[in-house]
Amino acid sequence: MKKILLIALSLVAVIGLAQTKGVHSQKNHSQKKNVHAQKKSANVQKKVTRSEDTPLSIWAMHSVWNAHNDLRRQMMDAIRRGDIKTMEKVCTQGTRLIPCDPIWHYNLACALAYRGEPSLAFTELDKAINFGFRDAAMMAQDSDLKRVQKYPRFKELVKKAESLKGKPVAWRPNALPKKVASGGVAVLNVTNVVWDFETGLYEGFLDIEKTDKPLSGFANQYALSRGGKALERPYVAAWLSEGSAAGNEGDIYLNRDLNHSRIKVKDFPLLTEVKYEKEAEKFAAATDIPNMVFKDRAVFGNVSRAKMGVFWRSLMRGTYTEPGLAARMNMLYLSNQFWVFPAHKDYGYPEIGDTYPGLAPYAVTTKGSSWTDIPFMNAALAVSASLRPAVKKYIISQKLMGPTMQWIFRRNFKGVKTQEDYLSSKAHPVVFTTNILDVVSMVKHAHSLKIEDIPPAAAVNVVNSRLFPIKFPQPVVDYPDICGEIIYATPTATAFALRSKEAKRTFLFQAKTYPEHNPLATFEWKVVGGDPSFVKIETPLGERTGPESGIAQITIDRTKLTNRIDIAVFAKNLNSEYGAPSFISFTPIALEKREYAKDGKLISIDYRNEEQVYCDPLLALPRNWKDIYRYTKSGEYAGYDREINGKIAASFAPNGERVISRKADGMPLKTIPVRYLPRNTGVPNEPPELIYMDEK
Repeated sequence: MKKILLIALSLVAVIGLAQTKGVHSQKNHSQKKNVHAQKKSANVQKKVTRSEDTPLSIWAMHSVWNAHNDLRRQMMDAIRRGDIKTMEKVCTQGTRLIPCDPIWHYNLACALAYRGEPSLAFTELDKAINFGFRDAAMMAQDSDLKRVQKYPRFKELVKKAESLKGKPVAWRPNALPKKVASGGVAVLNVTNVVWDFETGLYEGFLDIEKTDKPLSGFANQYALSRGGKALERPYVAAWLSEGSAAGNEGDIYLNRDLNHSRIKVKDFPLLTEVKYEKEAEKFAAATDIPNMVFKDRAVFGNVSRAKMGVFWRSLMRGTYTEPGLAARMNMLYLSNQFWVFPAHKDYGYPEIGDTYPGLAPYAVTTKGSSWTDIPFMNAALAVSASLRPAVKKYIISQKLMGPTMQWIFRRNFKGVKTQEDYLSSKAHPVVFTTNILDVVSMVKHAHSLKIEDIPPAAAVNVVNSRLFPIKFPQPVVDYPDICGEIIYATPTATAFALRSKEAKRTFLFQAKTYPEHNPLATFEWKVVGGDPSFVKIETPLGERTGPESGIAQITIDRTKLTNRIDIAVFAKNLNSEYGAPSFISFTPIALEKREYAKDGKLISIDYRNEEQVYCDPLLALPRNWKDIYRYTKSGEYAGYDREINGKIAASFAPNGERVISRKADGMPLKTIPVRYLPRNTGVPNEPPELIYMDEK
């Protein structure tokens, strides 16, 4: 079977169903029951099982992305094992999940041909051709179709594919750029949008026509906007008047909250607003976490929405905690996009505190709810307008608009005067507030930049190799839970939940510069959040170069750590300042109360959370026990006892299995595997609790 086909699966393009529920504008603070992400995914798959010949809306593609990826993983596993029966089953599910997709039909034809079903194989092959598969040469040479190639029908289908090559597919129009005048409104619809299953993103095609008037003619219009109250306006107007500023021509503005908390687009002459057709709203493709790329365009957008119910969270926390969203935002960030998300109730409330598991530069997070995003959107657009034309063109060509914006914002906060200030916590708060915003300083800085001044962004990856192995603890085996230790991992942000029983954890990281790695670049690694006394950043043993060259060994002391640690990694070239950071975060689980001995051995973890500290249920569900750890006389780890209501309810071996019987020396004789799973408590607006049971 052809792995290439599955990887390419959706250069074609139209699918899906199922609206996303439980998401509301932040003007609505009521708590409504939400549906857990995994349950929603299952419901989506159930809804889309319908006729294979019925094309689905392109705006539904995002709703079946996770289900498609699950099927693709199953397919790859079946290919490795040579399991034809499973291949056929998975491909059949794929044709139902994604009606009219030629690749799933082609793969199904291959599976049917391989097990000697020529008639059924030809039916699927014919569908694949009708739906857009036209590679006659591949068909003729495909070893998976070898058993049916002798039949006349196969030769007819090869000829059919060859005759239709290059011709449009009736139900799938080719995406053509939508022409729009700079400063106008462009509408995204089925004619100018495609979907890519590899990235999980839409791509919009726009042809923004430049104005035939000199930009200096818009200077007064810019200056008079907002009643002349914005202090940065006279500066930008003067630069436009003299022709030294790029203005907002070619920039795109997106609001993904159905026009709620929307900027005044007319305040920024020649700014092009992009909207979605009603069909996109129907399938929830026009709201919440952004999902659209535009080639060679700077995109500025905001979303004042939050998810309600048991798993309530702001969109930024959703980005951190829901599968695949951090990777998506990282791609958008490194594709010239700048987004603003309000924190809503995730930060600053006394009973909640800071709910974020880490930091990331993907978006600006503002303290508060709806409308707190507007000042930051206005500031970003003013900065973009202030850049010199050649500098702005260079930034966009390097896909650095997102990192450049983050750098300019943070470098010009009130109180950030020097490079040393920028490399400290002063420039990297969890949420942004208007009282630290200095837009005049920002636009002056932007206008002063030359191409050689633009710094690279830092990109960091965790190293786990034979020479530097990292033992990541496994759920159930090493700790009682169902969640992993890595919360999200992208080049510009990584976050770990510290679940291991170890007193100290050591990680190895490698930093590079983005967009291209400069071997002469210099790096700085700084603790910008949490107590630095719990962190050690040093050169790895045996390495000749250390953190300043991009290699750093980071050790976290877990024994008394109660708050998250945030480390920012900065990169600079020879002529630039340090640019936008990549963040590495280490967070303890809030509901855990740990006790360590002086020698570093873990004594106990109390999960009962008697102080009722808020803990994100997507990181750790509440539970009602305390685990007391055991060691042999020689100090070897021997497992743990589980205490419930003051009594030992169960004992567990070092491998996480429940102890049924013991040897005379106390070591486990017989054990049984257990599994952990959520159980609904029946209490409204409370998350499920974590329970455990023996595996049958």
